[in-house]
Amino acid sequence: MKIRKLQIARRLVQFLAVAMLLGVPAVSRYTNYLAARELTGNLKRWEGSLQGKTLAGIDSAFRALPGGEKERVGQIVRDREAVLEYAQALRGGPWSLQVGPISMTDPLAVAESMVARKKVSSVLWIGLAIPVVVALLLGRVFCSWLCPMNLFLELTDRVRGVMRFLELPPKDMRFSRWTKYVLLGAGLLLAGWSAVPVLGYVYPPAMIGREAHELVFGIFRLLCASGKFGFWAGGLTGVSLVILGIALFEIFLSRRWWCRYICPGGALYALLGAARLIRVKLKKEACTKCGHCVPVCPVGLNPMADQMGLDCDNCGLCISYCGDNALGYGLWPAKKRESLS
Repeated sequence: MKIRKLQIARRLVQFLAVAMLLGVPAVSRYTNYLAARELTGNLKRWEGSLQGKTLAGIDSAFRALPGGEKERVGQIVRDREAVLEYAQALRGGPWSLQVGPISMTDPLAVAESMVARKKVSSVLWIGLAIPVVVALLLGRVFCSWLCPMNLFLELTDRVRGVMRFLELPPKDMRFSRWTKYVLLGAGLLLAGWSAVPVLGYVYPPAMIGREAHELVFGIFRLLCASGKFGFWAGGLTGVSLVILGIALFEIFLSRRWWCRYICPGGALYALLGAARLIRVKLKKEACTKCGHCVPVCPVGLNPMADQMGLDCDNCGLCISYCGDNALGYGLWPAKKRESLS
């Protein structure tokens, strides 16, 4: 069945999120070099290398912004102060991101900070506004459209499909959907008792955000120091092995195990979106019970029976695979009760 425009749009958003994930730490290196007045020298010294091309691309982008260039002695040059202001306005990662005046913080980060430190700064409260509003409208949409871990783990479904094609069917262990809510509560209690934000160390967007910084910083730090300017993942840490382990567990033992049963951030987004306004709706009169929508649901729900529940992340795969046009997005009465089935 052909891929619909909805899934093309979702893929574009996912790849833009990954580009942002790697782009923000690269901009951070650019900012440091520009602030230290080392940028021009580095651009000349690293011309043609991965690092040099990255810095040159970032520099061109910022110089193209209003006020990014000025005329001096008959030449068009970079306006250092204006470009530096632009560069400093972009920082953070999936855990907490700042883009100019817009601040966005993962609700799990705010929840942990609140219980661990017994208070939350005004910056975090402001950053919470956009994610919470989006969750109230669309539920767990962050998980399917923006989470970098989800994009990686979607590949496990493809690998499982290849294994079935080769007549090597993988196992599909099932767990209680309540597990992630129990882990969320236990993590918050532990954070409150220890004053340490423990969930941030096991939450994939936070882990991947740290790994992205380590990767980008490692490429600049390790390779430039040694005079090598090709690609090298020297900055990655053992967290990458943990992420790989999760993927292998999903491939061989349990389909989409992490997102279905474990992720504390997904649990919090599900709770925030329990009364979400925009949901996947079934037109019962149009449904022929073909069943195409059921196996494609990554979180194991049953759109054909209109059993979506808290775990639906509005990825739209069931809509894309419905040949009867019986599934679509629509407004849903807030009073309708949800289930975990």
